[in-house]
Amino acid sequence: MISTESKTEFDHFLNQRNTLLVRGLALSIAGILLTVLSALAPGVRIMNQNSSWLPIVSIVILVTGFMACYDTFLQRQTKEFYVNLQIGVLDTVFGLIVLTELNKSSDKLILLAAAYLLIKGIFRIFAAYSVRFSHFTAATLGGLISVIMGMILWQEWFGTSMWFISFCLSVDIMTRGWALTRFGIWLKTQYKLNKAG
Repeated sequence: MISTESKTEFDHFLNQRNTLLVRGLALSIAGILLTVLSALAPGVRIMNQNSSWLPIVSIVILVTGFMACYDTFLQRQTKEFYVNLQIGVLDTVFGLIVLTELNKSSDKLILLAAAYLLIKGIFRIFAAYSVRFSHFTAATLGGLISVIMGMILWQEWFGTSMWFISFCLSVDIMTRGWALTRFGIWLKTQYKLNKAG
């Protein structure tokens, strides 16, 4: 059931409803494809590296970071400015580091990926509960999955292979896309309600 929140609290997102929905769907599809490919074809060589699907995953994260920074620029007059800026910078820096350090061993990248997933997951959980959007359960569940994946990487429960790093990051992309899709659908519903009433 869609909750009816304040008509003014999230109005600044309404003009981006279609963009956010399309971006969420694109992230979800990319995350699903990369998750499946990481599991089914773990030994693929991309960019002359034995890094599984990690180059593509890092490009997706880098582009997502750029888009979050662009959103931050568009929303610079709102209370979400610093939150969006932190998200965008974290994604951009992480994607850039992973993309440029693919020639390193997985031992060096695993802790970076674990820290990224833990930070993003914890942030998403707290942000979901503090803002209480109608889709906060999707964001919370996605954050919890990211924290679990980060813990698994940190403790190296499935070894230190590149394919598993790629798998965990792909699952994070998928859950972020799912939460963003849910938010976009909610915004479209809010837009229709505002227009009707």
